[in-house]
Amino acid sequence: MEASLNSIADRLAISDLVADFADAVNRLDAAAVTALFAPDGVWEVVNWGTHQGRDDIRAFADELFSHWAGLMHCAHTSRVWLDGDRATGRWHVTEFGLRDGEELRVGGVYRDEYVRLDGWAFARRRFDILFRRIGGSAPVETYPLSEL
Repeated sequence: MEASLNSIADRLAISDLVADFADAVNRLDAAAVTALFAPDGVWEVVNWGTHQGRDDIRAFADELFSHWAGLMHCAHTSRVWLDGDRATGRWHVTEFGLRDGEELRVGGVYRDEYVRLDGWAFARRRFDILFRRIGGSAPVETYPLSEL
């Protein structure tokens, strides 16, 4: 099946959207995360609630990020299905960092819905945790690291 240049451009733009999300999360930047959602967008994190609209998403991100001293959010394998000005996607991610003084490692999957506005935006992001480890015996440092 031959992909059109437009569909390739759309897939790349959606990949950039997901990369922008990861970058904003890594910087604990709630405003930047919020800006990636459509005005009526939804961010659902299983066991953490469903948040709709930019004001609610911003409040959730502010609260969520307030617990992290350092966080690394990495997007891995993906699939994107285009349907005109809408699309769906699935991204496997890992997160690790220091939350409330404890090491946390999480692996999961985002099931996304995207909408084309001025560019692509998240209409809905649902995160399901597939793996979680809290605590551990190895000490955790956050950026900037001390000299070894």
